[in-house]
Amino acid sequence: MLRLGAMVVAMELAAVVVAYGYFGWPILVVGAPALVGTVLVLLFVRASEAPVRRLQAHRAARWDPEAALPGGLMSGFFDVSGQRPR
Repeated sequence: MLRLGAMVVAMELAAVVVAYGYFGWPILVVGAPALVGTVLVLLFVRASEAPVRRLQAHRAARWDPEAALPGGLMSGFFDVSGQRPR
């Protein structure tokens, strides 16, 4: 995602530079806000992916037997005790 976003910003910056060379300063009225908007959208998408990555890591660890915490609802139910019933 980061490389693709950097590529999009680089291509947009190159387009603004070429348009500035051809049309002059009026292109900056449209090009600069578009460039800033693209960067803001990419930052928002990057920030919104963090909770998704944490959730995926939590779901992956939930079924990992080594990462499971001991105990639970039926933790002592099947333990064999040392006493015999009378």
